Amino acid sequence: MKRFKALALLIIASLLVLSLAGCGQKQQSGENKVKYPEKSINVIVGFSAGGPTDLIARGIMPIVQEKLGVGVGITNVPGAASATGANQVLSQPKDGYTLFFGSEAMSTWQVMGTADMSPTRDFVPVKVVAQAIPVLAVPPNSKFKTVEEFINYAKQNPGKLRISTAGPATVPHVSGLLLEKELGVKFTYVPYEGGRPAITAAMGGQVDATIEMVQSMVEAHRSGQIRILASLTNEPVEGLEVPAIGAKYPELAKYLPYGPYFGLFVPKGTPDEVVDVLKNAMDEAVKDSRWLDYCKKLYLIPIDYSGDEAVKFIDDWTAKAAWILYDAGVAKESPEKFGIKRPNQ
Repeated sequence: MKRFKALALLIIASLLVLSLAGCGQKQQSGENKVKYPEKSINVIVGFSAGGPTDLIARGIMPIVQEKLGVGVGITNVPGAASATGANQVLSQPKDGYTLFFGSEAMSTWQVMGTADMSPTRDFVPVKVVAQAIPVLAVPPNSKFKTVEEFINYAKQNPGKLRISTAGPATVPHVSGLLLEKELGVKFTYVPYEGGRPAITAAMGGQVDATIEMVQSMVEAHRSGQIRILASLTNEPVEGLEVPAIGAKYPELAKYLPYGPYFGLFVPKGTPDEVVDVLKNAMDEAVKDSRWLDYCKKLYLIPIDYSGDEAVKFIDDWTAKAAWILYDAGVAKESPEKFGIKRPNQ
């Protein structure tokens, strides 16, 4: 009987110890839970103030700031197609307090030999929020009144038409290469340091045409300083009375709309809890009427991709751009070197 009582007491004592240990683990787990955010957040933009990436970041991040309840500042770190800013973000602790607001430039870093960084290998896309729309435009006194006239002349006179771009491997440049690939034309490209001087060159008749984002040219178009011939879309752009090039040339449709993407990124390795907090704030921000009005004002296509959907969107975009650049002889490295598969393979 005494042995039975002793055994019972031993079992009860063991259960009590296990119970206390479990409570301790739960308490410890609660103490280790990430508390975020507790201080201001810095968002790095890899381009100068006033450019498309900067404007879009400044359109949505103030709304995100409201949702998070802490200050969100934007720092411009231009250089190397935004790779300089991206490297600065990767050099900081992966704690969610230094973020990157990136664009399609990330998708060409590797094949252009800019940096061995990938938007989905080295970063996590918290949310892709918008695409911009490129348009083809000519000087106000150009003999070309329609996109068909422009393309027909280009077919008959290979290399004679000079197109200004914002630089090698930019969306305007790749857009021109896309027209060459699918329509059997050939252009001569005149690279500038950014979109603004490329537009100015077209306005002044220094080149035969330019390709740039619609928000950068719409006012000049309306005032007669430049003439937009077509948007690089399949459907006409609301509020812009110009044809969609995909409707004129169906062979382009599979690539369109072809425009840069923009979104918020964190370094790979950032705690999931931090990513979730940022994603939830971005989920609310992209539905906010102020953001949607901002997109309409700038002729942006609002999009809402996160998680696997964002990764697929960016990987598909990267493959499309990388192989167009490589096939045209512009890329310094083969996409295969980085495991980028040719589209539709």
